[in-house]
Amino acid sequence: MRTLLGGGWSIKLSGAWTRERTRDGVTTWRASGRMMRVSPGSPWRCADGADIIASLDAELPPDPVGKVGEEGRDGVGHRAAWLYRQDGDVFTLYGYNFADGTYLETVFISADMADPSWAFAAWRSVARSAGYRG
Repeated sequence: MRTLLGGGWSIKLSGAWTRERTRDGVTTWRASGRMMRVSPGSPWRCADGADIIASLDAELPPDPVGKVGEEGRDGVGHRAAWLYRQDGDVFTLYGYNFADGTYLETVFISADMADPSWAFAAWRSVARSAGYRG
């Protein structure tokens, strides 16, 4: 099901997700054994994509088990993600989607490190409405 996230952004989520709260611009969603936090990023009109990725990389925790960068689609210019393993089988995927001088941060958390594919699929499903200008 495609879910609206605000600011022209949407995401496709599998299963039953419940929107819990928004605090300080961060919205939390939950499904059985899974959590997602969504927040709009700051405008970055004065920096290029490589500078933004380097800045995010410096702000995120060290030692990810994987990093991905790729071209976007559906109104997204490009995407970047960092995957972390924490406390045994818990994983966290920090995903970023960039479009029109702004970005959307999505953080996916699950206790099943054996199957992070759902988080990557959700991150890749993020879309931005054509012509959205807030």
